[in-house]
Amino acid sequence: MRKRTVALLGGDKREIEVATALAAVFAVRCFGLPGDMLAASNVHCCASLDEALSGAEAVLLPMAGVKENGLLYAPLAGEVKVDRNDLALLKAGTPVLVGVASAYLKEMCAELHLPLYEVAEHDLVAIPNAVPTAEGTLELIMRETDVTVNGLRVLVLGFGRVGEALAIRLKCLGAEVTVANRGERRRQQAKSHGFALCSWHDLSAGLQAADVVVNTVPAPVLGKDLLKALSPGALVVDLASGSGGTDFAAAADLGIKALHALSLPGKVAPKSSGQILGRVYPRLLVTVCGLDNGEEVAE
Repeated sequence: MRKRTVALLGGDKREIEVATALAAVFAVRCFGLPGDMLAASNVHCCASLDEALSGAEAVLLPMAGVKENGLLYAPLAGEVKVDRNDLALLKAGTPVLVGVASAYLKEMCAELHLPLYEVAEHDLVAIPNAVPTAEGTLELIMRETDVTVNGLRVLVLGFGRVGEALAIRLKCLGAEVTVANRGERRRQQAKSHGFALCSWHDLSAGLQAADVVVNTVPAPVLGKDLLKALSPGALVVDLASGSGGTDFAAAADLGIKALHALSLPGKVAPKSSGQILGRVYPRLLVTVCGLDNGEEVAE
């Protein structure tokens, strides 16, 4: 039976693992990944976007996707732009999978009638992926501060999958962790773990007491007025997708070190996080996108 054709565009070392896993089930064409890193796998490395996309029955984009300016996240390939003419090579109805979609990508897919699936918040991806994100954040905090995590006062904004995984690990290392979360259910969950709570409606109090603030909320949270509440030398680590939840320009004006830490799993644990995606994507392509070619897909 003919294998269904999947195009894999861009990405980092995670996508090396993804390509290898996909090749066990599908005919995989990739663009934006070094051929020497895929030499041992049954993956066809294409010389152009056109070659990769022509005849593709599904398209996989990196977790970071395509920016508003059309730049594909492809750190292993240099600058790659994706525009409407590229995606127009696909037949209407061809599924496009991405971690988080920009407005630019959403608009193109809507115009071309390409179903767009965002997978970053899918439980099969988000729950296991919270671990490398949390570990990467710990590494970043250790590198960017000159004190031990033990005794460090950390305010975590948002107690979703990543916030919870990070808070637990910080506490295990002896940090004094305070959590702020808008929803009551997650607030109570944080309280049950023994974390101190900060009112979402009075973040300034928590900010004043924090050595490090970690934001996981993908919405404007830390504006200039709130940033003024931070003590000198405080560190802000923003993990939120897109443009983050911090006013980075205001932070710079105030002399506050604020880092937008995106794609941490691909930087600190690309093999592990790539294997997570490699287990999930074949299942999604078959069960959600309907690309069943009779091959057995591992659970």
